[in-house]
Amino acid sequence: FINYMSLLQFNYNNCLNDKNINQYKKLIDKIDKNYFFNEKISTFPFLNEVNSNIDEIIKLSEKFSKKFDNFCLLGTGGSTIGAQALIGLIPEPRAKNFNFFCDIDPMFFQKSLDNLNLNKTGFIVVSKSGTTPETMAQFGALIKMFDDTNLMHLVSENFIIITEDKQSPLSLIAKKLNIKIINFNKQIGGRFSIFSNVALFPASIAGIDIAKFKKGGKDILEDLINKNNISPIEGASMTILMHQLNNLNINVIFTYSESLKNFGMWYRQLWSESLGKNNLGTTPVHSIGTIDQHSQLQLYLDGPKDKFFTIIKTSHFNKGPIIHSSTFNQSELNYISGKKIGDLMEAEQNSTLQTLINNKLPVKEIFIENINEESLGALAMHFFLEIIFAGTILDVDILNQPAVEESKILTKKYLS
Repeated sequence: FINYMSLLQFNYNNCLNDKNINQYKKLIDKIDKNYFFNEKISTFPFLNEVNSNIDEIIKLSEKFSKKFDNFCLLGTGGSTIGAQALIGLIPEPRAKNFNFFCDIDPMFFQKSLDNLNLNKTGFIVVSKSGTTPETMAQFGALIKMFDDTNLMHLVSENFIIITEDKQSPLSLIAKKLNIKIINFNKQIGGRFSIFSNVALFPASIAGIDIAKFKKGGKDILEDLINKNNISPIEGASMTILMHQLNNLNINVIFTYSESLKNFGMWYRQLWSESLGKNNLGTTPVHSIGTIDQHSQLQLYLDGPKDKFFTIIKTSHFNKGPIIHSSTFNQSELNYISGKKIGDLMEAEQNSTLQTLINNKLPVKEIFIENINEESLGALAMHFFLEIIFAGTILDVDILNQPAVEESKILTKKYLS
């Protein structure tokens, strides 16, 4: 295991051998560590967010939180996925109920709106550009509901907008309706906004300790800069090596915790949009333990050998409710009799890992003793750094996403 500030531990299996070790070292050496650690890293605005002051975010979130017990977060993609990853840490039910309106399926959205008590619900609308059609459509439908029910006088109190400080349809509407605007940092793309107010404001409302989250990220960043910890460089190099030498073009991340379900979605977008350019990159797939042991694992073990696996484990041992003994003592399931649910989860994550290893499949194991705000911050920062170094090795601009523009143009055309 490679220890990483004691929050994260890494271990690799079936990855390096006598034939590829030199290629692996060459990939690592493509990173000018002195330049990155002392100069380049500080130029990424989304990394510097771990050092920003959060007093105003906390103050505003406490004020807004006191007004409502129910909240709806409107946005799509990177505008909300960071908040979802953070809020997903807390098992339901939460002190504050959060609904995420991230899709525009008309039937589901209509049903969600029908179940809302507009008087007692706070709405957070997030769009960096202020022109995102999905988010603007949701916002417009809600405003119509307020208007149709003679509640327009509540809009200024029930809504908060997060968008860039510029003239846009969203900012103009917000000013017209006297809705408070929180500035979305122009220098940070949505998928990189998890340490900014875009994710921290709704997370703070939900009861997440955002100071601890930022601390986890800051500790990892400082460990890289001050101690020259190259774990992110190793992670990036290993993934690229597996693709280039073994044609492993699918990057499977297996999370064994309900608290990381939304984090898996966050990682999937981060990896896809940042590296999928110029016919480069690998395809991220998020698998959920133990659910996908009963579906995708068959393919992973007996299907095409085109996948590099990352398994994120945590300690489940001796946690959760106890399984009734006498019910199972005399059955073929006697091995779970008297055990705790966590004992079964622990066994299943270990068995999946060992099965992949036994089948000689390449696996990166990440162990997190306790999944909480601090360790999630550490994990997010680690993958931020992996993305930066992978982009450098591949000579890819991780900050843009030019290929999606065609779809946006055609969407406008179909509606015209």
